[in-house]
Amino acid sequence: MNAEVFQMADKEKKTDKRRTIIGIVATYVLMVLANIILSNAFSYIIINGVSIPFYVYGTVVELGIVMPAIIYTVLKGESITESFGFRRIRFKTVLWTIVLTILSFPLYTCANVLSQIFVPNTAIESASEMSGSIFGSWFVVAIVASLCEEIAIRGFCFNRLKKVSSLFVAAAISAIMFGVLHLNINQMCYAMVLGFIFALANFASGSIWTSIIMHTIINSFGYVVVMIAELATASAGINLEETAELQRTQTSSFLTTGLVLFVISIGCAFLIKMVLKKIAASENNQEAIEVF
Repeated sequence: MNAEVFQMADKEKKTDKRRTIIGIVATYVLMVLANIILSNAFSYIIINGVSIPFYVYGTVVELGIVMPAIIYTVLKGESITESFGFRRIRFKTVLWTIVLTILSFPLYTCANVLSQIFVPNTAIESASEMSGSIFGSWFVVAIVASLCEEIAIRGFCFNRLKKVSSLFVAAAISAIMFGVLHLNINQMCYAMVLGFIFALANFASGSIWTSIIMHTIINSFGYVVVMIAELATASAGINLEETAELQRTQTSSFLTTGLVLFVISIGCAFLIKMVLKKIAASENNQEAIEVF
């Protein structure tokens, strides 16, 4: 009798796991399709002469990405805040999160630089497409994108993957999902690196706010750098995209920079592990303290 009960419980557990995996995959596919369809639809409209500010179509695309996750969660009758991990964090955790963001810089920059040996810098290519107000564009890149993508990937995919796999497997798979969601090789490379760190940061704090803060800082920094470069080259009568592409042909320079960043990244990886433990300790997260 006990053996039968155990077998039924085990069978039910496997069924629940299978359903969870199917739900994650199906929802993620809808996220990617929404991104592809909406991005191409707006590109087609703009190419045909209709002027649409970046902050408008950028917001619509990001909302399209996150809506499948929200709809799935609502249909399951789950709490949005609990399911996605919207738990308050301490001010000390915020400070450690900023430190973690700084330490992550060499790792994702290394991936960005090395990827440009093979493909162009997508951020620079996209700079000319950011029509409308500078503040509106920044708001979409730094706030809307960070919030929507973190809910979709860390809040939905990673949190659910943790229930059916180990922490590091869930972090790795969700990182790949995050990379693929960007739909280009350049951003995919460094997004995967960041996605893995974001997932571990959320595990350490027990909250999605850590990755949202990191994502916002990184996107803000990247946006400001590209805008400054755009203004500087424009005032000098130089095309930023052409200049970046010309520099990219100097493969040896990119390879050297990438290797230097890789060496620095090894040291930063050890420091990142220490900071993750500090974040876990700040939030009294004993499970994460033991892991890190």
